[in-house]
Amino acid sequence: MFERRLRVVLTIPVLCGLLMLARLYRLQIVERERYQENATEALIGPRHYLPPLRGAVRDRYGEVLVSDEPAYDLTVLFGALEANPEFVEQYALDIRRSEPDWSEADTVALTEEATHRLDSFYDRLARLSNAPFDDLLLRRDQIVDSVRNLREYIWKHRSDKLQKSFKEFRIREQHLYHPLMRDVSAEARAQIEMALRDLPFVRIEPSVRRVWHDRATPLCHILGRIGQVSPERIENDTRRGDGLARYRAGDLVGVSGAELLAESDLRGIRGYEEKDLDGNVVEYVPPVDGNDIRLTIDLDLQQTIAQILIDAVHEDENRTGASCVVLDVESRDVLALVSVPTYSLDTFRESYSNLRDDTRYRPLLFRAVAEEYQPGSIIKPVSLLAGFRYGLVDPSATSFCDGSYKNDSTHWHCWTYWRQLPGHGDVNAEQAIQHSCNIYFYGLGERLNAHRLTSFYSDFLLGPTRSADESSGTGLIEERSGIIPTQEWIFGRRGRGYRIADGRNYAIGQGELQITPLQAANMYATLARGTFRDPTILDDDFRDRPETEIPGLRTSALNTARRGLFRCVNEEGGTAERTAKLDEVVVCGKTGSAQCVSRALRTSYVFDVGGGRQQTILAPTIEAARAALDDGDSAELIKRKIVERWPPPREKEKTPPPHAWFAAYAPYKRPRISMAVVIEHGRSGGQVAAPVGQKILRAILASPHGYLTPDDRGPLAKRKSEDGA
Repeated sequence: MFERRLRVVLTIPVLCGLLMLARLYRLQIVERERYQENATEALIGPRHYLPPLRGAVRDRYGEVLVSDEPAYDLTVLFGALEANPEFVEQYALDIRRSEPDWSEADTVALTEEATHRLDSFYDRLARLSNAPFDDLLLRRDQIVDSVRNLREYIWKHRSDKLQKSFKEFRIREQHLYHPLMRDVSAEARAQIEMALRDLPFVRIEPSVRRVWHDRATPLCHILGRIGQVSPERIENDTRRGDGLARYRAGDLVGVSGAELLAESDLRGIRGYEEKDLDGNVVEYVPPVDGNDIRLTIDLDLQQTIAQILIDAVHEDENRTGASCVVLDVESRDVLALVSVPTYSLDTFRESYSNLRDDTRYRPLLFRAVAEEYQPGSIIKPVSLLAGFRYGLVDPSATSFCDGSYKNDSTHWHCWTYWRQLPGHGDVNAEQAIQHSCNIYFYGLGERLNAHRLTSFYSDFLLGPTRSADESSGTGLIEERSGIIPTQEWIFGRRGRGYRIADGRNYAIGQGELQITPLQAANMYATLARGTFRDPTILDDDFRDRPETEIPGLRTSALNTARRGLFRCVNEEGGTAERTAKLDEVVVCGKTGSAQCVSRALRTSYVFDVGGGRQQTILAPTIEAARAALDDGDSAELIKRKIVERWPPPREKEKTPPPHAWFAAYAPYKRPRISMAVVIEHGRSGGQVAAPVGQKILRAILASPHGYLTPDDRGPLAKRKSEDGA
């Protein structure tokens, strides 16, 4: 009995010893590395991320248009921004541990103090930085909403793969510091660091700021803007698996223009550094800056053309804006992509509401690629080529123009009729383009019919190998593909099929047909070269942009259209002969005056504001109307009515002044550049747009980069030589 008890007594310490040995083995051998890491981490401060510089955007010749510069941001831990209960509880414990005066305080008092410090933080920061208090709260709410939306978005798309409830689910952004104030000045930074050092959830961290250079204003629409990254872009980021390269909530990314188009090149990879408690750097990974990009745009040419257009718009109070596009015919590099009015990128945020509500001049509109205009007569050479494709044009055959297409017509007239001028008489294909004879093209459009016309326009304007739902052009997010009214489009928008009148209208560039200034310039490049190619604004555009033949289009047909364009500018009777002709180079071009409608200047908005009450607001935009309401976000819009338009209808007419077009290429032989210019409500293409086009062509000739030279005088030089002999 005694021996058994002795064995039990002796066995217990042995087992305890073995357990202790096993535990020591596990701690010192099996889990040695983990505990070493934990010990090291306890001696190392929090990781500081180092932002990369975003790549610069340069013009064709390397001049910097926009770039990043080093800056400092005031960042706040997300828990403090959200002021969630878990953070408040942890912050209360931190106060107890770090401040002797609070070491004996009870939990309730500590929680109240932590909450008070969080609430008063924004008022303290506003006084220290002179930043508006409301702006700080707005920025806080934006960050919190962004992270919450990202969390919900990820949960929605991954909840089936997670072994957690939504309440337990956390994302990395909830444990990070987010910039509450960007680009803090050195003076404010020093004051904030001294005054807020009692708040451990606040940091001043190195950052960058985007700087737009002085001469960048004429390219404001092209350069585009940066903004806060969306949850969708974070989740769909191709670099999501890289902790340093991936997007994080609050990151600034390209949201429009070249900033978005070249985002993958411009963005960099953040670095980081870790310091021990003595301030020594124990690990440092440098950031990798983004790559610079170079546009095909010539800044000097862009500036010169912008000023020409601004002067043209200011000549008449009815005019609301203008655009011009200049292309290299062979490469389809965009040399100038001008929209006026412009705006300052530096003051965009402060002046956004004024820019948005300027419904007369619409400075935010990227007219060159985002506005669709009826092309008017500048499309007549292309409708002529459509006639050639389908064997309906004999270049020597004539049509008689007496000013009216039908004897009893009240609508189908030539432009001469409205000016009380005699008709053009007998005109062939070349003369029809030279004199811009509507009667010739009414007949051609009727014989072709709308279906064949729009099919050919689609090949010529969008590319013959591209399906209807494929994007074309430069790839800019703002770019629109015009309106080519196919049968499906007409039925979907008008609820009907084609009519005879559609063919007539489309042949002269009226009706539902609409194109952008970029498409117009590219259309004339295709006329000049005989092949279609997408334009580009990026010097290193690695997209597949092959030159493509237009099916069914023969060189002889192109030459007929080209001779008509030559005559339009260089022979007596041409609609641009007196206003666009140059002595230095032979220009081939076409004028156009396109009917249009007035734009809404002010609108009456009626809202249901609840409680059976309605409120009517007169405002330029729906955003401005909602801003005038007490609760604009929740009020339901019941109806709207335009109460003022601009420009007003012309005297004795129901329509406003038409848009004025001029499109051209030069020189006649071996074309090098094409261009298109539109003056909104400019009235006459020949009297207004063509002279503007002539000034632009002179500016191109004056460029030191040799886009145009007076070397090739074409058939005009030969004719003068023969006359002189």
